[in-house]
Amino acid sequence: MSIDAHDTARTGPAPAPVSVSVAAGPERAAETEEGSTVRRGLVLFLVATAQLVCVLDATIANVMLPQLRADIGLSTSGLQWVMNIYVVLFGGLMLLGGRLTDVFARRSVLAAGLLLFTAGSLLAAVADGGGMLLTGRALQGVGAAALSPAALSILVTTYPEPEQRAKALGVWGTVMGVGASLGTLLGGAITDVDWRLAFLINVPIGAALLIACFLWIPRSAPTGPRPPADVPGAVTGTLGLLALVFGVVRAGTDGWGDTVAFSSLGAAAVLLAVFVAVERTAEAPLLPLSLLRRRSVASGTLAQLVSAGLMLPSFFMLPQYMQLVLGYSPLEVGLAYLPTSLAMLGVSGAVPVLIAKYGPRVPYVLGNVLLAGVLVLMVNAPTDAGYWSLLLPVTALLGVGLVLCLMTAPVVGTRDATEQDAGTTSAVLNASTEIGGALALAVTATVVGSRLAELTADGVAPATALTESVQSGFLVLFVWIALNLAVGLFGFGGRPRPAEERKS
Repeated sequence: MSIDAHDTARTGPAPAPVSVSVAAGPERAAETEEGSTVRRGLVLFLVATAQLVCVLDATIANVMLPQLRADIGLSTSGLQWVMNIYVVLFGGLMLLGGRLTDVFARRSVLAAGLLLFTAGSLLAAVADGGGMLLTGRALQGVGAAALSPAALSILVTTYPEPEQRAKALGVWGTVMGVGASLGTLLGGAITDVDWRLAFLINVPIGAALLIACFLWIPRSAPTGPRPPADVPGAVTGTLGLLALVFGVVRAGTDGWGDTVAFSSLGAAAVLLAVFVAVERTAEAPLLPLSLLRRRSVASGTLAQLVSAGLMLPSFFMLPQYMQLVLGYSPLEVGLAYLPTSLAMLGVSGAVPVLIAKYGPRVPYVLGNVLLAGVLVLMVNAPTDAGYWSLLLPVTALLGVGLVLCLMTAPVVGTRDATEQDAGTTSAVLNASTEIGGALALAVTATVVGSRLAELTADGVAPATALTESVQSGFLVLFVWIALNLAVGLFGFGGRPRPAEERKS
């Protein structure tokens, strides 16, 4: 794929020739540089807001499930799929969305994703039954699978300089973490009024982003011959990812011995094996395997996968503990997460400085040490915990630890991205986030559910049984901490090279 008008987003409009005086040159150059900076800032605001909306809707449904059961009569399985169908399609279609971003104009793919996401939000908001609600959530997932890699690839190509890209990706990583915590906060606040507003609010936001997309992002059209379509790769890769995410989500709701879950995971293994074989010989592969041989991409992908595996289960188990053990209302649960968002916002500005000074390894390992502290506190959580003694330190440490990991991983993963493969690289990173979160959530939900059933059968009091079950779920996450530390210590570089060295 040839380099096209995306360069305009990076460098701004070309300076006009000087025709009056020598002094006009520096002034015109300064104006051009200032205009380019403003345009970059607008693009960053646009893509970060689009990603924020995607992440919000992955967690905002956590606290509205009782209301959904009462209003539209969803079964327990249906309630779980209100969250799961979004994650299945978001993660399963991400790689295809990234390829579309590299082949077609990034602005067009972003706009199409926004349109689908907004339409799905409107359908979910006016749903009068479970089928209509799940269809709306499915459209949201498909739209997110297109707009998320398009947004990240636009950000990567807009900021080609390593230092500026690190700062922009810092904003991106912060948005991911803050969005997950704000989803619970907003979900709790809105549910106390009307759960439909949680979906309806996306409609004006989506419309505004769609207009801004055409105003702020330059139009680009690939020039020269387009690469041939990798139809076998698209089919096997997309179906393989869908089967994988569906399998782990189904296992989380019905157990790892469930026939459907087992069959889905088996089909995923076969399809993904065929996908790898196809990509080795394809003329224009959907996923160039050479991409995964880059240390930066491999390390960033693993980091995203494991960090999401710490984030989503935490955001799932903590609200259960707060509501069902400590008796918090949905609004109180949301407010209890406020320290997470504030901690993320407060620390985010320092992360690019740490990366520039010490390299990505130091902040990433530090983040995991803090997240390990969260797990230590929660595996010892009592049934009568106070907010100041437990929940405040847990939510604050969670915020700082997550932002250190989520801001650092994409900086590493996109470090060597080029104009031609930025969309695919972005899709790999984003897909690993969704798949990693779904896998960890399935594992921890199975552990919590099994332990709860065992303790309930033994006649243990409900509050005690749920507390011990949540403790077991957090205990399992120490495996993810160990994996994440290994990625940070052995996969991430140490101190960054000086700028002169990087240029040579």
